[in-house]
Amino acid sequence: MKDKIILKNIKDLEYNHLLNKQNVFLIFFSTSIISIILNEEFPKNVSKFGLVLAFILAIILSLLYFGKKLEDKLNEIKNM
Repeated sequence: MKDKIILKNIKDLEYNHLLNKQNVFLIFFSTSIISIILNEEFPKNVSKFGLVLAFILAIILSLLYFGKKLEDKLNEIKNM
């Protein structure tokens, strides 16, 4: 019984670690988007719209990636 509780606590910590990683990625990408939008002096050969679109795509992909990993970890915890 004690081993099962310890294992569940470890799995909970792994879940929280994944959730923290997801939050860091989202904050990083969101901050990048805001910086691009607020920057007035931008190189002529780089499109603001293109960069914002790339970061939005990165946000979506990171949400999908971490969402799947978090769902798998949560199912693993529930099945204990």
